[in-house]
Amino acid sequence: MPRRLLDQDKRREQRRQSILLDRLEAKFRGRINRELSGAMRDALDFYEQTGEVPPARDLRERMEAVFQQMADASIRTFGARILEQGKAAGHDLETKDFAAMFSRLAQVYIGQEAVRRRITFIADTTRQQIVNAVAAGFAEGLGVSEIAKQVRKRVPTMSAFRSAMIARTETHGAANFGANEAAKETGLRLNREWVSAADERTRVDHADADGQIVGQDEPFDVGGEALMFPGDPAGSAAQVVNCRCAISQIVAE
Repeated sequence: MPRRLLDQDKRREQRRQSILLDRLEAKFRGRINRELSGAMRDALDFYEQTGEVPPARDLRERMEAVFQQMADASIRTFGARILEQGKAAGHDLETKDFAAMFSRLAQVYIGQEAVRRRITFIADTTRQQIVNAVAAGFAEGLGVSEIAKQVRKRVPTMSAFRSAMIARTETHGAANFGANEAAKETGLRLNREWVSAADERTRVDHADADGQIVGQDEPFDVGGEALMFPGDPAGSAAQVVNCRCAISQIVAE
């Protein structure tokens, strides 16, 4: 039986990671919801005054700040678990500045082109929701003020689902990135195993990837895509959005 860095029962470890992700999602989905709904209302105010929907530049900047906070919290939460096990295995990690390391990793994660594109996509999609809603009101023959009034009523519904999805997806990717990078700091020679949630909600590609073992710096093959970890921002939305899979670190003998 392989010796695992965390829980020897990989299914139990997946559940533990899922609980941690639930907590991270709960911590950030309200903040994201406020940013999205606030941006929608500001866009409607601007539309009511000018007849135009403004660009999403301000929302991009605010979402970048939220992403930074999500990355920092997620990387610390998951990275610390790995490093504690590294210390328990007898490796000298006491001299390392973990706080500085986690902050640096958060900066690296946010700086990835794939993450930057996702921030821009969220902002642009939020604006497009307002553009589409305004166009629908115009097609019904409504005036500017009435369109703004009707769309404002829909803002809470428009933002709530997306906020939860964004919080879950983005904390998941950052958490697994942090765990991967922290594992390298332990000095242990490790392989990694993809562990799916193994229930009726698990997508077929992720069920097929379950049990796949790769080296520390090798990608998994998930549905024909090369993913370094569950939630990898380089992956397609079909493979990463609301993913609940986990990584089990295996000590290479």
